[in-house]
Amino acid sequence: MKTSESFLKRFLILIFTTIILVVTIYTFNYIFIYKSINVVTTKTNIIEYGSSNTDVSQFVDKVDGKILSVKNKLESCVVGKQEIVLVVAKGVVSKEIPISVEVKDTTSPTINLLSDVVTVEQGEEFDLVSNIESVVDSVDGVLSYVLDPIENSNNYYTINSDINFNVVGSYDVNIYAIDKNNNSSTSNFTVVVEKREISDRLVNMAYSQLGKPYSLGANGPYAFDCSGFVQYLYRQVGINISRGSSTQMFDGEAVSYDNILPGDIISWGYSDDFATHSALYVGNGKMIHAANPSQGVILSDVSSWARGSFTKIISVRRIK
Repeated sequence: MKTSESFLKRFLILIFTTIILVVTIYTFNYIFIYKSINVVTTKTNIIEYGSSNTDVSQFVDKVDGKILSVKNKLESCVVGKQEIVLVVAKGVVSKEIPISVEVKDTTSPTINLLSDVVTVEQGEEFDLVSNIESVVDSVDGVLSYVLDPIENSNNYYTINSDINFNVVGSYDVNIYAIDKNNNSSTSNFTVVVEKREISDRLVNMAYSQLGKPYSLGANGPYAFDCSGFVQYLYRQVGINISRGSSTQMFDGEAVSYDNILPGDIISWGYSDDFATHSALYVGNGKMIHAANPSQGVILSDVSSWARGSFTKIISVRRIK
């Protein structure tokens, strides 16, 4: 009886020892295989923002094992670093290996112009935005124009220029565009402001009438009253305007005296709502007009006439 018990005891010890040995060997083997599973990534794990290629294999330079699956979907439309997890296996042993991928937007907006050079006549307003065909970012789409962008803002384009449409010359117009991810681009075009042809013709015609007499109701060619003189000048260049001073103050379009150009009509009056006198501005602060019966058609300094006549400029009109 004792011999049987002793044999059973030794047999159980052998079984237990064998189990422990097998488990130990399996554990060490598992750990060895687990540690050997490895992934070597490329030096730059970067993907362009909005890319349709999100295959993680492009970031793997070498893998010791077999990639079974990928956890955490790569979002190519989210800028910044993202962590994705590769499930790699050798036989029955698998391991989750995180790798870091950075999504970057490095594409700048494209600025498309209708023309590199725009020519306008002196005094003619031109909408600079109208020469922009489009400003498009390949990722963010169409960018909108912003007149006064907020500091540190993005996803817009704006225009910078020092154009004075009343001064003849060539001006640079600069366009600046920036997308949502702070990629910027610039472009430019030129605006050429040319002298008004009609200005020279009107001014030359006005100078040729100096000294002619004033006659109430006369509109040339041998005598004039003030509004008749202005109407006559415009008629000589093929443009019809109204006859009276009170109506000439509404002809064409209003401009400020600060922006006055040769050929513009100055309407004078004692009050803001009724013109009593018309004159043609000829530049350098001077005007030509049929002043009165004693002076006829004369060249006057604008500021001096204001002081001497006790009237004021109530309107400056530009006829196009």
